[in-house]
Amino acid sequence: MRVAFVTVGETGRLTGGYLYNARVIAGLREEGIEVEEIVASGASPIEQEAAAPWFDFDAGRFDVAVVDALACAVCAPHLDRWRKILPVVAMVHELPSVANGAARDRKFEEPLLRADLLVAVSEHGASILKNRGVPLERVRVVSPGFDRLSLPAANAGPSVREDAPLRVLCVAQWIPRKGILDLVRAWKARERPGATLELIGETDADPEYAACVRHAIADSPDASISERGRVSDAAVAGAYAAADLFALPSRYEGYGIVYAEALAHGLPVIACDTGPVPGLVGGEAAILVPPGDVRALSGALGLLLDDTALRRRMSAAARRRAADLPRWKDTVTAFWRVLREAFEARRVDASPLQNPPVDRTDLRE
Repeated sequence: MRVAFVTVGETGRLTGGYLYNARVIAGLREEGIEVEEIVASGASPIEQEAAAPWFDFDAGRFDVAVVDALACAVCAPHLDRWRKILPVVAMVHELPSVANGAARDRKFEEPLLRADLLVAVSEHGASILKNRGVPLERVRVVSPGFDRLSLPAANAGPSVREDAPLRVLCVAQWIPRKGILDLVRAWKARERPGATLELIGETDADPEYAACVRHAIADSPDASISERGRVSDAAVAGAYAAADLFALPSRYEGYGIVYAEALAHGLPVIACDTGPVPGLVGGEAAILVPPGDVRALSGALGLLLDDTALRRRMSAAARRRAADLPRWKDTVTAFWRVLREAFEARRVDASPLQNPPVDRTDLRE
């Protein structure tokens, strides 16, 4: 099978959507499936709209096209025409209009919502598509894995230290919806003797927001907040292993791979009670606070830093929760089934009497 995977932006970035795409593409190629990644334009709406009149690809060379929802603006004028040539699968990590709160994005999303099948990364994402009028029979949920990093042994006990310094880890891109500024302000709201907050992740996506975060860090009365920026996978794995708890007060997530990675490392989680996050982290491994509530966030940090027994219970719950989450091999297998389903349905529709049912157990076409 030949698959076109259409996206935008810098595909080597390790944000959740790009990481998902890269793992799926690599996994499909390992199974002998021909996948061509097509980068249509830069990721910003301005770049996409400028490129839209000129962008196209030879749809006739492929059996299935996957279109990332991040590319909806540049692909919108072409999607209905492509669907006349081959089946189109929409990869919806998140709808831009939901993630960014920009109503203007909805007009670009409408052609994408007419795709033959749509892949959501969570049940919450599937519900958003349903609310936009997509019949659930065209939606498939394929959640990401979490096991790209080195992990503790499966039978490892709770990762709890009783002696200082205690380390709080946050892994996230510095953009407003991730709540990094809220986290820094919550940390500074009270003294945290013998504890440190470590921030890992891209800092240059929104320079104005990053400047606000750095100003808040510089205004801290001590050096308990450290910024490491973008680091290697090995360094991220080391940071998880050295941490005592994980905090990310994101106001919206399509899924939240970093929460799953934190659970797999036995870390209690502090997050916001929003979107798919409560369902991902479970009821025993996390403390959930309202989005944007700095006071509640500060209190949650204090509670976990001060209570060793609570951290121990939540650490054990984190490992139990991670045991039920998909691995990346599961993600690749499920995604391949969606591609195969879209391809077979179109072939049957084209010639229903000449195409008997195909065995879906084999991963190769």
